[in-house]
Amino acid sequence: MEPSSSGFNYADYPVIVGIDFGTTFSGCCYAFAQNEEVIDIVKWPKQNNHVYPKTPTLSLYRKGSTQLVDWGHGARRQAMKPNSVDFLLLSKFKLYLDEHLQQEALPNNLQVIDVIADYMGAFHQHVCTELLKGFAGNYDQSKFRYCLTVPAMWSDHAKAAMREAAIRAGLVQRGDHPERLMLISEPEAAALYCEKKSEQFNLVHGQRFMICDAGGGTVDLIVFEIDQQMGGRRTLKEVTNGHGGSCGSGFLDLRMREYIKHKFYHFGSINDSAMEHIMDTFVNIIKPEFDGYEDHFLDLPASMGLGDLTDESIGLENGSLCLPANELRDQVFEPVIDQVLQLIEGQLVQSPNNLEAIFLVGGFGQSNYLFRRVEEAFANRVGMIGVPPRGELAVVRGAVYFGLNPQIVTERVSRRTYGVETRMLFNKDLDPPEYSVVGVDQKTYCRQRFSVYVQKGQSVRVDECVSKNFVISYPNDTDSDLFAFDGEGPPPRLTTHQLIKKVGHFPIRMPTLEGVRPGDKVNMTIRMYFGLTEIKIECVIRDKTFVFTSSFDASDAYGSVQPQNESDYPGSQQMMPPPTAGLAPPNPYGLSDPSGSQVSLHGHQSSYTYGTSMSTPTMVPAQQAAGYPQAGGYPPTSSVYGGGYPPVQGDYYQQQQQQQQQQQQQYSQGYPPSQSYYSGYPPASQGYPPQSGSSYYGQH
Repeated sequence: MEPSSSGFNYADYPVIVGIDFGTTFSGCCYAFAQNEEVIDIVKWPKQNNHVYPKTPTLSLYRKGSTQLVDWGHGARRQAMKPNSVDFLLLSKFKLYLDEHLQQEALPNNLQVIDVIADYMGAFHQHVCTELLKGFAGNYDQSKFRYCLTVPAMWSDHAKAAMREAAIRAGLVQRGDHPERLMLISEPEAAALYCEKKSEQFNLVHGQRFMICDAGGGTVDLIVFEIDQQMGGRRTLKEVTNGHGGSCGSGFLDLRMREYIKHKFYHFGSINDSAMEHIMDTFVNIIKPEFDGYEDHFLDLPASMGLGDLTDESIGLENGSLCLPANELRDQVFEPVIDQVLQLIEGQLVQSPNNLEAIFLVGGFGQSNYLFRRVEEAFANRVGMIGVPPRGELAVVRGAVYFGLNPQIVTERVSRRTYGVETRMLFNKDLDPPEYSVVGVDQKTYCRQRFSVYVQKGQSVRVDECVSKNFVISYPNDTDSDLFAFDGEGPPPRLTTHQLIKKVGHFPIRMPTLEGVRPGDKVNMTIRMYFGLTEIKIECVIRDKTFVFTSSFDASDAYGSVQPQNESDYPGSQQMMPPPTAGLAPPNPYGLSDPSGSQVSLHGHQSSYTYGTSMSTPTMVPAQQAAGYPQAGGYPPTSSVYGGGYPPVQGDYYQQQQQQQQQQQQQYSQGYPPSQSYYSGYPPASQGYPPQSGSSYYGQH
């Protein structure tokens, strides 16, 4: 594999490790770059002959402590012991990064990034032990690079938090090149796996297929098109704006608990160990086998003391409870599966033509009943509905395929509208007078205009680069901000608008340049790539390139990460206004963009120009940036649940309340699961569920 354009040499890291950090289970595979054979890690600590190739995403802490006691199977086992009152079992903590769910603080004053880092650290240590057994000392962990999967619906902030957690967990060092740790969206990874297996499905150039990745917590969907020019290698292009919802199979478990509680309501409450026994039977036997037609029978655990009881009113005969197919269907399965069908419908609407296949992957994707319902609903609209072999490993195996060949996906659809803050000629009909400012050319400009770099829904090639040139006085440092708009329709004109969020602040430090005197003008280019899983930003000064990934998005919250070698930088001074270069008016806010309004997207034949007036990106020190939300006050991005409502005007907490009301209305239609269900998931003693208003960034 070639070194990347930004100077990362893949050959230095011959071992590729794929990690699927899941809501309910996590998995890992690896491969050697030279032979590309993917090897699954199937041995997990304390797994007791379980053959499932993944390990539970569970962490155990002592009450009042932030020290991890155990993880995975061991955490569950310890928590089930009779004397475990001093312990907290944390589950489904990945959902804390989903900004669409209401959140409350974790117990023990734990922070979500640290909880994920603790789990990943223990998980990674085990993975390294397993890998190094097989290598017989040929390699060590310094030769590994990583590909980590993230939900398609996660915001830039959530991805940045995941990268930060992986660094804290010790997968990579803070000073490593960002490409040593790659992120890939889960349905995209699953698509690579299905494409590899697609010889058996006979998919050819130009055909499209949908991935429905149904796991324990979330269901993610996306449509890809196979691209194979004559004699060339097969690559994939994203066709739709991938989206998803929180309607994984964990919500079936939730409904099952409610259903069983309701059944035995007149016997009083069911003790915890009896309920766990019943749920084990549901999870391991009923859930995978349920087909919608056949009744199931549940032998009640002895601890319920109902061994020889018969109660026809609830279908109990000699301690065996009949669960009629129609009740399981209507009360447990349908409300959740209906949401999955609506998500599939949403993708079909975005890509109505040429859809050859729907592939069901993930643990929930193996459900017979889900397969049957998808077939009933969509068989007449797509070529085939397939469940690939080992679908529960599709995501993590696909992550390794991506690590082996990151160029396999050539085009992605932007999930948000991104841009920078600029000055443009003042329009008295549209721009507020208080934003007007007179330039040295005596023309009136509007400050804080939102200059769009890439539109939501726009297809962007992975190598497509938005490039801007600036002039800066040596040896000054500078910084820049990236803004995003999540709504539909034309983006607002001003970055101060309620719906425009600042998603990134990246500091650019002037390197030491030989033979350049203080005050000399230095050219600098900022290149932004929007076609990758994370936004990548490169800043080029002379022959030096600085690379930022979405970790810049987290920098305000986590404290800025300094470049490694302090001595390379001659120190920071006040920024001076740059020369006008005969084009742009002087910019009191920082840098000048001598190129005028032209925004060139390299890698396409054409150049797009957004807006015809002069655009000078303003690079503002963070504290001056208008309307920047405080760490932790990031309002959720607009809903993925199909409503697409933008956050409401007004302050953040008012937005939260109104959003909750809107969600409540949506919930009352059965989509997603109703709030009352959510409140018992998992038991409250485990410090869950998340509710509104928690700030999980910047409390360290």
